[in-house]
Amino acid sequence: MNKDVYKIALSAGFSDLGYQAVVASFPLLLVFYFHVPIFIYGIVESFSYGIGLFFSFLGGFLSDKVGSKRIAVFGNSLIVLLSFTGLAKDAIQAIAFFLSGWFMRNFRSPARRTMVAEITKEEERKKAYGILHALDVGGGFLAIVYLTILLYYKIPLTLILPFTAIPITVGTLLLVISKSGKPTQKPKENVKIILGILIATALFGIATYSPGFPIITVTQSTKEIYLGALTYGIYLGSSAIFGYIFSWIKIKDFTGLISGYFLAFLANLGFIFLFPTGILGLYPLVFLLGVAFASAETFEPSIISKVSGKNIGRGMGLLSLARGIGYFIGNTSMGLLYSISYSYAYLFASIVSLASVLTIFILIKGKNK
Repeated sequence: MNKDVYKIALSAGFSDLGYQAVVASFPLLLVFYFHVPIFIYGIVESFSYGIGLFFSFLGGFLSDKVGSKRIAVFGNSLIVLLSFTGLAKDAIQAIAFFLSGWFMRNFRSPARRTMVAEITKEEERKKAYGILHALDVGGGFLAIVYLTILLYYKIPLTLILPFTAIPITVGTLLLVISKSGKPTQKPKENVKIILGILIATALFGIATYSPGFPIITVTQSTKEIYLGALTYGIYLGSSAIFGYIFSWIKIKDFTGLISGYFLAFLANLGFIFLFPTGILGLYPLVFLLGVAFASAETFEPSIISKVSGKNIGRGMGLLSLARGIGYFIGNTSMGLLYSISYSYAYLFASIVSLASVLTIFILIKGKNK
């Protein structure tokens, strides 16, 4: 496999080593430092994904027009805006810095996936995207490790978050020295499969919301902020491990995808009943959500890259757009329902998870006819 796949994957790892610490800190910063109501946090997250989805589509569209590498480098270089969240004096400033950097993260993601598709063969895609995801969230896992340790020792976020700019910058430099290629895919698109995957990933986005909600759930259950932050580490760690596992095991794309969606259903259902058990019950559920995320991030782009013809960038942009629509609806709904009761929120998520499973099941049945 092309060595530039590993450069791109390492770029993702270093970037996540920085900005995922900010992502994990954001709900803690808003809810527990600035005392913003949870439903407001849900609205902010919805806004980040709702507006961010247009940046995702724009990034994918421009990848086909001006080149995937240019878009990926430009977007990644501006993710560093997230690091300034720790310098915010109030909730408004924190939200502004967070959204600015997050939008740039969305802008570069489809382009980065397109870079991988352009330098790999079809039969290498699952492995390539699995490695990309493993190193991507592996960096995020390490970010949560150092964040949790620093929070345990009462180091303020105002000192921690500005330093996340360093690994993000390293990630950008790795993209600069990476090479992109030219599309070699078949010219015809499979519109039916593309549409089915887009519907399924939108439902999956609704059902898996922002990781901030499990962070809040664990913090409320345990009354410990550092255990809430560690929640995100469990999520990213399991996702990294299984991204790597999915890249090597022999499993069909659709089989892996429907299995991941089903795990999301089980995890959401479990949150309803295991909230009082603290980390003993909740951490395994977060682990399952991480596996589900790895499945989606490995098999969805692999499928889209094979059925998008020459317009891989657009296909990746549409994939991010659909997931973003799901996150927008999911975070808004979760925020409102969570304000009433956590059980209502997770019941809603479990029902939508089951809908995503059924969507892929129907797609597989139609594909085999």
